[in-house]
Amino acid sequence: MPGIWKRVWHEKTDAESDIVSQVWGSSENSTSSTAPPAQMAPASKNIGIFSATAMGVSLMMGSGIFSTPASILKLVGTPSMALVLWALGAVISFGGATAFIELGLMYRRNGGTMRFLAHAFPRPKLMLAFLFSWAMIVCIRPGAIAANGPVIGKYWLYAAGQSDSSGWQARGVGFGCITFVTALNIVSAKWSLRLINLLTVIKVVVILIIVITGIVAAAGGIHVEHNDNWSRGFSGTRGDARDYASALTKVFWAYDGFTNLVYSLGELRRPERNLPWSISASVVVVGILYILANVAFFIVVPIDVAINSEEILAAEFTFRVFGQSVGQVALPIFIGLSVLGTICAQTYGVSRLLDSTNEVGFIPYGRRFCGNHAKLGTPIYSLVAIYVLTLLYLFAPPPGKVFDLLVDFVQWSTWLFYGLTAAGAIVLRYTKPNHPLRTFKSFHPLNILFIAFCVYITVFPFVPPTSDTSDAPYPFYLSPLLGLIATLAGLIPWYFRMYWWPKKTGVNLMAWIESEDAEDVHGAGFGEQDSEQRVGLVNESEPEDVKEDQTRTVVDGKQADGEQIYVR
Repeated sequence: MPGIWKRVWHEKTDAESDIVSQVWGSSENSTSSTAPPAQMAPASKNIGIFSATAMGVSLMMGSGIFSTPASILKLVGTPSMALVLWALGAVISFGGATAFIELGLMYRRNGGTMRFLAHAFPRPKLMLAFLFSWAMIVCIRPGAIAANGPVIGKYWLYAAGQSDSSGWQARGVGFGCITFVTALNIVSAKWSLRLINLLTVIKVVVILIIVITGIVAAAGGIHVEHNDNWSRGFSGTRGDARDYASALTKVFWAYDGFTNLVYSLGELRRPERNLPWSISASVVVVGILYILANVAFFIVVPIDVAINSEEILAAEFTFRVFGQSVGQVALPIFIGLSVLGTICAQTYGVSRLLDSTNEVGFIPYGRRFCGNHAKLGTPIYSLVAIYVLTLLYLFAPPPGKVFDLLVDFVQWSTWLFYGLTAAGAIVLRYTKPNHPLRTFKSFHPLNILFIAFCVYITVFPFVPPTSDTSDAPYPFYLSPLLGLIATLAGLIPWYFRMYWWPKKTGVNLMAWIESEDAEDVHGAGFGEQDSEQRVGLVNESEPEDVKEDQTRTVVDGKQADGEQIYVR
């Protein structure tokens, strides 16, 4: 059995190599000259169940739980209703997570949602997969990084004693943090990962401190000013449907990250066991901590103060519990560091996503710009491109409300594609009912609930609010409209890449879909006796078991204008 899985997931057949070579090496490489094969480091199966769970937990616990509870409370009116939305967000996210588990087990390669959409909706010309890649690289991730930057600034400026921490000062701090993270990612991937690991520990400890402190305060162990946040129940709850759509957008912003693992499935050990357990555990653990953290916030902070605190509610909480030295200085600094960890993870991940889009041919001559630097081993051009886009999102919106604008902006596209991906799991259940690697089946009613809420939070932001918005810094429809425009703008490069270019050159940019489907079907019958047929780059000095793990198929060297062609 181990030989079967290794045969399926560590090898590409000769036929597939020919197909992909045609995709990458035809007209685009018409002037190619002979070159040695691309020397790529083999992908190690280095993600176990603990690391896999941590990948989801670390990205989910970003700025959302620190920066959105106050704005959610303002939109719905009462802590009780806010808590209902946080619990509902956990249930709905779990329903979506099960769809990603099913798809991840079917397509156990790097690329995640891009590959899921490609296999579920291949027509017309991989449009949804292309638009997702476009939105994630051009819109979603740079916008999310830009939204997190000022949150760090607000917490650190609050710790420095500045009462007005909004506007350009917070953005300035965010600019410095984003620049530092980008520079570190360019210089060293190893140290970038070490920083992510360290800051992940910090953010989990911060959440646990808040939760435990709230429990102690509720039990009377810590003296805090009494308030009626919970005794009022649902009295004063608002009923505007658009406000609830905006509130759910912010809730899901905090839960976004349970899909993080699917972009690295090619490195996951024992996916049939580790993928379901890790993604499920990350949603459950984070959901419980989020609910308890919100209970703690509103036990301590009165509702009027909480609403006015905006993105620094957690700092207000710690100040009231621990006093000046710890509450207003120490813990806000650590909260800012935890958000910095999210920026590190986002920057690291989106630069690697470019490799998958390059691999399937979405980016013409992409290896010239997206490949790793020969000495540093980091994707410098990708990191610089993401950095420039991030700065545009950081400085372009009007001052004062950049966070709310960017959260709604990036979330619109994010949950549009999440809903489509969950729908893809249902579609594939009927179009490919006997897929040999579907070892987990999601619960369709939960998938449908997830899809329904994705539709809700993508449609209702366009509905005019019933309350007066004349004092709003920007029109209510601006964020979702920007998300829609940014997504649809991807139709232009999609047409030229997937229609115009193949007609001109004869390149088949959809061949990899057929190749992967064939590999999955035939791979289920591979046995260990086939292992000697593998083709790869193997260090003869390595033990046999190491050689087997390092197997890789490489397309014979072709090069055009400095571009090296390879298959992972």
